[in-house]
Parts: sequence; C-alpha cells; structure tokens
Amino acid sequence: MSYDLMFQKAIELQNSGALNEAESIYLRMLQAMPQNSDVWNLLGLIAQSRGDHLRAVDCFLSAIKYAPTPFAAHFFNLGLSFKSLDKSAEAKDALQRAMALMPKLKEGWNLLGLLQAETGDTQEAVKSFCKALDIDNGYPEARANLCFYTNDLETLTQLADEDKNDFYANYKAGLSAQTSEKKEHYLRRAVTAAPERTDALLALADLLRQKERFENALTYYHKVLNLNKNDLQAILGAADIYLAQGKLEKAEQLYLQSFEITTEISGAHLNYGTLLYQQNKRSEALEQYRQAVALNPDSAEISYNLALILKETGDYEEALGLMFNAHLKAPENHIFAINIAETLSDLFSKNAELALKIAENWQKQEPDNIFSQRVFAGVSGVDNVLDDKAYVKELFDAFADSYDQTITKLNPQIIHKFRELNKDIKGKFLDLGCGTGLAAEALKNDDTAFDGVDISEQMIALAEKKKLYRKLYAQDILAFLQQNPPQKQYDMILAFDVFCYMGDLREILTLLQGCNIWFSIESADEERGKDYYLMPNGRYKHSPDYIKKTLEAVGFEHVSAYPLVLRQENGEDVCGFLFNAR
Repeated sequence: MSYDLMFQKAIELQNSGALNEAESIYLRMLQAMPQNSDVWNLLGLIAQSRGDHLRAVDCFLSAIKYAPTPFAAHFFNLGLSFKSLDKSAEAKDALQRAMALMPKLKEGWNLLGLLQAETGDTQEAVKSFCKALDIDNGYPEARANLCFYTNDLETLTQLADEDKNDFYANYKAGLSAQTSEKKEHYLRRAVTAAPERTDALLALADLLRQKERFENALTYYHKVLNLNKNDLQAILGAADIYLAQGKLEKAEQLYLQSFEITTEISGAHLNYGTLLYQQNKRSEALEQYRQAVALNPDSAEISYNLALILKETGDYEEALGLMFNAHLKAPENHIFAINIAETLSDLFSKNAELALKIAENWQKQEPDNIFSQRVFAGVSGVDNVLDDKAYVKELFDAFADSYDQTITKLNPQIIHKFRELNKDIKGKFLDLGCGTGLAAEALKNDDTAFDGVDISEQMIALAEKKKLYRKLYAQDILAFLQQNPPQKQYDMILAFDVFCYMGDLREILTLLQGCNIWFSIESADEERGKDYYLMPNGRYKHSPDYIKKTLEAVGFEHVSAYPLVLRQENGEDVCGFLFNAR
C-alpha cells in the first residue's frame, strides 16, 4: 500500500474511532519517515483523545520540530494538552504563538480566554472572548464564556432557556446556577445536547455526589470512563463513592488505576490510605499518607490523617508535630486541638516529662485555647480555674458527627449494671448529658418516656433524628435544673458518663435532691488524697467517699455504690462506680 493510501486509511480509522488501528499505521509510517510532522500531530490527537496528555505533548512538540514551516494548529493542540496538564504558562505560550500565526483562529482566542480566567486574569480573558466573537459573533462557546466570566447570569440563563440544545449556554448556566436544583436542570440539558462532552458529565456526576445520590453519580462517572477510560476525575470520583459505600475492592481497583496514570494527586493517596486503614493494613496506609503529605504539605486534613495513624502506632511525638501543623493551618477546626490534647494524654502515660513540656509550650502560645488550658492543667496537676461548660460544649460539638461511630454503645458496663439492678425499667426518665441518645437507645421501651438535656447543640440535633425523646433541650444541665426543678416530673434521673466532665458536684447534686438519681463516676486514686482532680485526658476523677459525703450532706438518705470497670485506657482498667441515690 502506498504512503498516501496508508495515510488516508489511518485518517479514516481515526475519524471512525478506531484509534488503535490508526495508531498502528501511523507508527509504521514513522519507521519509514520519522520526521513527518503530520503523522506526529495525528498521533498527538489520538493521545489527547485518550487523556494521555503527556504523550500528546511529546507528539505535538515533534510535529512542531519537523514541520517545514510553523503551523498554528500544532501550537493550538499543544496548548490544549498543556492546559489539561495544568501547565498554564506553557499553554499560554503555545496559544499565543498559534494566534500570532493565525489571528482569525476563534477557537484559539476562546481557549486562551479560558486559561486567562483560570489564572485570575479576568480582564484579559474578556478581551480574548471578545476577539473570538469579533471573528464569529454567533460562536456559542465564546458567547457563553463571556457571560459566565462577566457574571452576566441573566443573559446566560436567557440563552440557555431559549435553546435547550445550546450545550455551552446550558453547561455554563448549570455551573453558575444558585441552587442545586437549577444546576442539575441545566447540566442535564447540557448532557442531553452533547452526550459525548465529558466536562458536563463530570459536572453532573460531581453535583449528584454532593447531593449524596451516589448511584446516579456513579452512572455518570462510568459514562465518562466509557468515553475516556483514563479520565482521572471520573476514576477518583467513582473510587471515592465506592470507598464511602464500603465497596473496598472496587474502590481499590480504581485508585490503583489512577496511580498507573499519575502518582502526583495527593487526594488519591489520602483516600487510598483511608481504604488501607479500613482494611487494617496500617503500614501500607501510613506510606500512602506520607506520600499525600509530601505532595501537599499545606493540607491540614492530610497532615491530620497521617497523624492519626502515627498516634495509633504509638509514635506520639511525630503525630503531635503533624497535628500542630494541621491546627495552625486551620485553627477553626477544633477536632485538631481536641486530638492534640488526647495525644498529649497518651504521651503522658509514656513520657510525662515530654508531655508536660509540649503542653506547657502550647499553653504559652495559646493561653486562651480551652483545650490547651485543660490538657496543661491535667498533665501539670496545677489547680487552674477551668471553664468546664465551654470545654464540654466545644468538645462534643466537634465530636458529634463521629460520636456514634466511635462509641457504638454508651459504656456498656454501666448499662449492663443498671439493667441488672433495675429488672423492670419503666417510667419517666430525664437523661442528663444525653448526647446523641445512646442511653435512651439502650433502655427505651413501651413503658418508658425520655426527655434529654445536653449542652452541645450538635449532639441534640443528632438525638432529634432518632426520635427517642419526648423533649430535648440544648442547654447546660445546671442551668436547666435551676429553671426546671425535676423532683415531681421524673421517676428517674440518669447521668451516665457525665460527671467526669465536672469537678465540684455539690451544686448539681443539691439541685437533684429529692430525686431518684443514677450516675457514674471514675474513681480517684486514694493516695492522691483529693476529693476530685483533673486527668491529662481532660476528665475528672472523683473520690467515692467525697461523693457519698456530698450526697448525704445535701439531703439524700439512701446511697448505694456499685464498683465497675468502665473501660480500658492505654491497656489498663479504668475503674469507677455506678451510684444510686434517693
């Protein structure tokens, strides 16, 4: 077959979508004519259509190198692939050279405008879109881009409403719409108008994912992958959904597929690390998190995730360094400060001197931080005046979303002992410090009615969703009891795992005098010789003798104490008591 016939056959195959066959012919032609710029350009277009822009750039550069005279299309194609690789400077340079060679190339001006807009040069972008429209005033893509980047949403919406088949107007209207419903409306029209456009498919998939319509989102991610199996946004979007659904094998396949294309995306390493962590592959997860941090050292979330793994493996010092890094970058996220305090408590059990040094330094740097105040008081033993209410509110507001996953049962030993001592559970209950409602979940039956009080609004919001309580109050329990004396309203008052966040209990026990109350405490060490004291973990321990004396002093006549092992902490039993007073 002659060169011309081979070339024509390859072009026909490429135009029909038979890319592998076309590529094979082009490569055979290059063996005979390695400096054929047309073949290099066509190979670049094949690579570009597959999403392999690194390969495409190499091909276009070869086309430019071997072309007898500079050709605008080669530079335009090169600019498009550089843009896809997020190499803005190289893309601009290539497009400007294309425009110099062919000033009437409207597609070039439009693409240059997009680049300028993405790099924050909106004024120059508007000029570029206008130049494209000067060449063709009916050019729909430039028209939609001009409306979008000048924030002329009224005209953009009007264009989309006038023609449901105008892909660009509907796509940009979908991106700029103010409500998720409008976004979905216009993006679906864009997808219908141009079902082969992966940008609209991806935008719709991402929107559906945000709305937690995961199966619908997966449908569109897979449509993208049917068009381009190497589309990283679709691969990682689908992988993240499978991870959230617990379909770890499918998620893992996609993360590994993404790494075959590039290992430079920090989020992919972060989420794959999370997957490995869930599979109990701690060392592999640690390596993925380290790669994520190396790629994006400024990410608070990534530093924090690596810190959690290190904490679990007992490397508290390095974990603290990463947690402080996350905290400094996002001080408004209190979960970082909470875990710093918790990790310092863990370190204290291994190296009290180092934990005290770090806690003291943190307190000096952030003297008003309630978590630094509390952990320093706990590790130093200094009797500082602490705001227990503010601490508990911030702690549990931050902890609320993951509370039920972390604590699947509320101190099961307490519940078990309570059931053992109360065979017939019935009546009206007031659940103090109710949290998300775990006590009511464990004890509620047809013969009970529960009201709940908690200082954390986030916890109360989650408890409301469970519909276990007649009434719920987002309020400090002391203030609630002062305003709502419980003596004649309830058969029992519960305060499970609550008084460990309060030091002096005299005031609250006085407010509960005359009630049938059940509450738990953590036992103080007798050798400390104190009624109560704060531990490094931010919780108080109370002397059982102090509790009994206080109960009797405020007027309770019948006091019973039942010893319990509440939980294990750092491999040791945490002992306490379940008290009943009437």
